[in-house]
Amino acid sequence: MTARALALAACAVAALAFPGRAPLCAPPAGPAAAGRVAPVSFDTSCLAATRADFDRGVSLLHSFWYEAALAMFHKVLAADPDCAMAYWGEAMTAYPQINGWPDASAVAAARRALDAAIRARERNARETDWIHALYVFYDGFTAKRALDHARLYAVAMSALSRKYPDDLEAQAFYALALLAADPPDDLALVNPRKAVAILVPLFTAHPDHPGIAHYLIHACDNPTMAQLALPAARRYADLAPDAPHALHMPGHIFARLGMWQEDIRSNLASKAAAERLASLHVDAGQAGAMPMGAENRLHAMEFLEYAYLQTGQDDKARAIMAEARTVPAADVDPRYPGYYGVVEARLPALYAIETHDWVMAGHLEPIAGGDAQSQELTLLAQVTAAAHLHDAAAADTALHALAALARRDPPPPAGLLRETLPAEIRAWAALAHGNLPRATELLRPAVERQARVGKGEVELPAGEMLADMLLLGGHPQEALEAYRKSLRTDPNRFNALLGAGAAAQQAGTGSVATRYYRAVLANCPEASGPAREQLAHARAIVGATQLPD
Repeated sequence: MTARALALAACAVAALAFPGRAPLCAPPAGPAAAGRVAPVSFDTSCLAATRADFDRGVSLLHSFWYEAALAMFHKVLAADPDCAMAYWGEAMTAYPQINGWPDASAVAAARRALDAAIRARERNARETDWIHALYVFYDGFTAKRALDHARLYAVAMSALSRKYPDDLEAQAFYALALLAADPPDDLALVNPRKAVAILVPLFTAHPDHPGIAHYLIHACDNPTMAQLALPAARRYADLAPDAPHALHMPGHIFARLGMWQEDIRSNLASKAAAERLASLHVDAGQAGAMPMGAENRLHAMEFLEYAYLQTGQDDKARAIMAEARTVPAADVDPRYPGYYGVVEARLPALYAIETHDWVMAGHLEPIAGGDAQSQELTLLAQVTAAAHLHDAAAADTALHALAALARRDPPPPAGLLRETLPAEIRAWAALAHGNLPRATELLRPAVERQARVGKGEVELPAGEMLADMLLLGGHPQEALEAYRKSLRTDPNRFNALLGAGAAAQQAGTGSVATRYYRAVLANCPEASGPAREQLAHARAIVGATQLPD
């Protein structure tokens, strides 16, 4: 059987084993199609001839390239049906750690795979421990108790890592299990700190291990620890140069640190890789094949729009927004059913707010059939515009829509974006009514939380919103301090730097204003669209000889 036929056969088996999944079934077509990933070493009792393919499957797991990993584990089983750990690998691909939970069909398939692993003859005591640890997650799994199962799995992986301290893969996968089990209301970052304690020395010793670099980025994706992961961010993309997720992940750290040009390069590469894989999927010629994996493309586009807006490249941000509308919803992995609507709502909402296009923001329409989060993103744009335009009636309309959503959907878990958005909407509505004290009171819990654990990936910082409200309310000195605090956790943001400059001017500290204006101009050498007009005042101030203090 040729390599091409074997890959397609493996994919066909994967599709039968995991009917709710969309395996990557492109034929090998050179290095890019094969999916270059850095090698790992995972000792098994399986036939020596399958060693390279099994290790490759594990390496793909480390970059969350689940469909390709699944195909590799099936390739192993085609050559060695008694390889217990290949069945473990199958079950691992069903659990998208950090990014979500398995659906019912994936759980059932994973249990079948683990049962087969226990029956397989090629299995030693260590491998049995690996299989039992994963079974802890799937045993009795229900969506309502998913986080509890993740915690139990993390406990099992902790025991495994202690029992086999020289097993590098056990240490790496334990760190991942800690991150997947991190509760959303953990303001002390207990699990991420535990993961960092494991991963930092491992990265020093094994800088070419894709999982260690990847999970260190995830663990440090917060204002407190982002700097620690900068070496991993600069290394990881080289370890999996064809994996869209691997190419994207460094952007998390670059965005946290306000390194916008690096963020842009990272996500342009991720977007290109996702588009290349989608093209290969179509070219495979399968009956009914659709280009899958558009969630990777869209996620890179979210980061690109955000970074373009911070560098004043508004024309490029608008182009990203327009391109996203051409991506079919059916191309998104069905494991993420609400993601498409959220992206389609977020891109125009973010563009309108960041460019201060209050007419556009006020006229945005909710995404048809979108979930509550997508609806709330649109409401945030509408109510922010209402506050800037002093339109109390429009703010009340947004509040009525928010109340209807609350009646339709259950309350979100504490600390998640779905909790933050309603508070932000109510705060801007209060400001639209001229009630600044109430607006800031509603916003401060989100500000305090984000100062400790950070905002969502491409969200507007609540601290910057607070500063904007104080400036609009005629409190420039308080606004300046709020901008300073926001810039400490979310550095180099376009509107925070401009707002801090304006607040400093109004507070009578011209030299401080000049410093902020210089910073934003340095970030925007290729400004276009509305940003050029927004930057005109900053250029005039910086060009002046001296602004009186």
